[in-house]
Amino acid sequence: MRPLHICFLSQEYPPDTGWGGIGSYTYEMAHGLVQAGQRVTVITRAVDREQVLDDAGVAVHRVLPAPDWSRVRGLWRLNRIWPGFAWAAMLRLRSVHAQTRVDLVEAAEDRADSFFVPWLRRRPRLIVRLHTAWIFVDRLNEIVPDRKKRFIYWQERQAILGADGLTAPSQAVVDLTRSWLSLRQRDVAVVPNPINTLTFAPTMEHRGADILFAGRLERRKGVATLSQMLACVLRRAPAASFRFVGSDGMDSDGRSWRERLLEQVPAAEQQRVHFEHIPRDTLIQRYRQAALCVVPSVWENFPYTLLEAMACATPIIATRAGGMPELVEDGVSGLLVPPESPVQLADALCALLDDAPRRVELGRNARRRVEEQCSVSRVVPRMLAAYTAVLNGC
Repeated sequence: MRPLHICFLSQEYPPDTGWGGIGSYTYEMAHGLVQAGQRVTVITRAVDREQVLDDAGVAVHRVLPAPDWSRVRGLWRLNRIWPGFAWAAMLRLRSVHAQTRVDLVEAAEDRADSFFVPWLRRRPRLIVRLHTAWIFVDRLNEIVPDRKKRFIYWQERQAILGADGLTAPSQAVVDLTRSWLSLRQRDVAVVPNPINTLTFAPTMEHRGADILFAGRLERRKGVATLSQMLACVLRRAPAASFRFVGSDGMDSDGRSWRERLLEQVPAAEQQRVHFEHIPRDTLIQRYRQAALCVVPSVWENFPYTLLEAMACATPIIATRAGGMPELVEDGVSGLLVPPESPVQLADALCALLDDAPRRVELGRNARRRVEEQCSVSRVVPRMLAAYTAVLNGC
């Protein structure tokens, strides 16, 4: 059987666009498929100029959004709403497909990168992966949608309904999506996100007393809950400190979350709260050095922060929200608390900080769980089976 040629359409692909969830998934899956003998092309967004390069066997096409409506007299306003990357990606896909047949295209529903693919004649089969549509992200962040946002929601809806098959990292995101639109009762293949367990792996170095939070500061990530219990934990655990790794964000009133977090801490204790924006290699070191990692999200699909921390044998405390309980065995490979429960989260943090043997046990079990469920070698065969089912019309 000849190898499949799989093409990913994704605005995010590291390192140029960072290591967000969709970018991390696309990178790990693309490289895992190449290692399994498949052919992979990634069409992604260019930062400043278009280029084609080889990334360890993955053909990466970086394209600029098109067309630039500002060059057309009287139509410059279209740049505000036009899905320029989706259009440019479709044109590049058409070119690649004409040169070397593409068997299957995969894209996230997020931002509807596959929106124009159904327009192609004799196109490859199309899979849309449910990562979490913008309509839900905005609701969780208490963002009131404007006309542009509502148009994006519609595009995402059309992208989902226009796919030949759907996959998702968790059953939770499938159920959430079904609360928004009908999926015509068709099956959705639930396949976890993959992670390279060689890159993210524990070491023997000493763990400090840092409580690590990795991710963008925003309401859906549980930052409001953290702000309510920050001072309490610092008071109850005098040796502990908090380390926030990721970009700042704004609350619904337009205020910086970093400022809001610091406002909750007495001035004399603010040196125990650290904010960083660091490269990926340094982030891996932070996981390995942290006493524990906290993932207090209001809702998550199947976050890479969780996978990365667990792969590094870092004990985690997460919320019983979204897809996280599908990976974390409460009390075995991590601890789960209800979302938006600052008192229970503070109690769990302080108890675990006081129990070093328990932290070691949870970290060891977390590493085992990720190896069994999410290692590239386990996930890629399951995804290939899902691809084959779509190609066979099942």
